[in-house]
Amino acid sequence: MPGMLDTPRLPASGNTALAASALIQAALGIEFVLSGLNKFADPRFHQNFDAFVRASPGTQHGVFSGLISTLVLPNVGFWAFVIKWTELLLGLVLLVGAAEIARRRFSGSFGSPHGYEAPVALVASIAGLIAAGLSFSIFLLEGGVLPEIQPGRALTSAIPVELLIVPLGLAIAWLEFGRFRVLKHPQPRCVRTTRSRPVR
Repeated sequence: MPGMLDTPRLPASGNTALAASALIQAALGIEFVLSGLNKFADPRFHQNFDAFVRASPGTQHGVFSGLISTLVLPNVGFWAFVIKWTELLLGLVLLVGAAEIARRRFSGSFGSPHGYEAPVALVASIAGLIAAGLSFSIFLLEGGVLPEIQPGRALTSAIPVELLIVPLGLAIAWLEFGRFRVLKHPQPRCVRTTRSRPVR
C-alpha cells in the first residue's frame, strides 16, 4: 500500500538459522528419548548401571571419583531411576521446543504466537544445559580423553558422542534462552509508518 512501510518479523537468514536449529534440537531430543526408553526396556538396568559405574575409570580416579564413591554407589538404584527418567524427560522437552521453533516458521494461524511459548523456551533452555552437563559427566565417568589423531580410529568417530553432545546442548540452551527473552516481551509482527504529505 502506498505510504506504508512493512518491517518483516524475522529476516530470511534468521528463519533459516532457526529452522536448522530446530532440526539439531529435534535430533538431540530423539537421542535422549531413545536412550531413556532403552533404559526402561532393560529389565536389568539397575544391575547393569551398577556394573557400569563400578567398572568405569572415572570411579577409580578423576574429578568425580570421591563423589561417586560416597554418593552414587551407596544409592545406585536411586541414581539409575533418576538417570532413565531424566534422559526421557530431557528428550521430550527438547522435542517440544524444536516443534515450537519449527511451528513459528510457518505463516498464517498455524504459526501464530501463543502465551505458552516463553515458558517452553525457558524450560528447553534448562534442558539443553542439563543435557550438556549429563553428557559431560558420562564422558568423564568413562575416563574420556580429548580428541586426538589416532590411526586406530580411522573408521570410528573422532569425537566421542558424549563429548559431541556438550556443545550442542550448550548451543540449544543459548538459543532457547535468547528466544525466551524475546518471547517474554513480544514485539509487533510488523511496524507500519505513514509518510506525511508536504503542506502546499
